[in-house]
Amino acid sequence: MGNVDRVKRRLLLVIAGLSPGVVTVALQEFAVSLAFMVLGVFGAICFATVTIAVLPQVGQTQEKHRINKKTHATLLISSAAKSLRDTAPEPTVIRGTLQGLISPVQSVPGFLTADEQVAMVLSHIIARWDETDVSQLTDDQLRELWLIERLMRSSPAEAGALSQYFASPEAMLAMRDAVSDPVTA
Repeated sequence: MGNVDRVKRRLLLVIAGLSPGVVTVALQEFAVSLAFMVLGVFGAICFATVTIAVLPQVGQTQEKHRINKKTHATLLISSAAKSLRDTAPEPTVIRGTLQGLISPVQSVPGFLTADEQVAMVLSHIIARWDETDVSQLTDDQLRELWLIERLMRSSPAEAGALSQYFASPEAMLAMRDAVSDPVTA
């Protein structure tokens, strides 16, 4: 798609650049040719300016939107994503589990339960990805959330092993420790 836009832009610029010469050759009267040539040069400059100003922005906007939809700010190291594809449950299973966990359930005021704390952590990560619905998450995002939930609920020894999948293992362990402590609402 980007190559087609570049070819179109170059073709338009070539046509705009050649138009004054074509007018001069087509009209034999020198004074009229000169007037048309001057108008043609100004027209070509204006046309080229508008083309250069508008076309790259349109292409970049579509390209940025495509890139933003495909990637997300991951907390994992690069090798962890590949490993998770082999070890994590199916994305549909993860999506159903997360949907049930994150859906708000009215609880008794007072202390937050472990489930509520984990749901808050996962909700913050989803919000950081600029998503509001679990059904819109990619399979890799679902696997990452599954691993985070697993880390939050694991024993200290297992949490230490799971934290090695993350770019900042210390931060993940600190978050796990914060979730394991009771918090008042």
